[in-house]
Amino acid sequence: MCSPFQQQVLEKVAQIPYGKTVSYGKITAAINNPGAIRAVAHAVALNPVLFFIPCHRVILNNGKVGKYRLGTKVKARLINLEKSYSHDNS
Repeated sequence: MCSPFQQQVLEKVAQIPYGKTVSYGKITAAINNPGAIRAVAHAVALNPVLFFIPCHRVILNNGKVGKYRLGTKVKARLINLEKSYSHDNS
């Protein structure tokens, strides 16, 4: 079961389009809580449905992939796979 905060974060993560990535900082801005980067990262890490809510699309503010429950190599592969099959490669 998710907390209201985690649910709010995961709702924003679920809106990230296929083939795109968004930083943790942009998620904090989207939920109007710019100081909550660690809390957002924790909420994303606790995502109970990895492939239905694409938390691999959330990256570090510096553009690096960052950690992932299934490993950073898997996260990078998922991101690259989606980008290669995305209709909008911009």
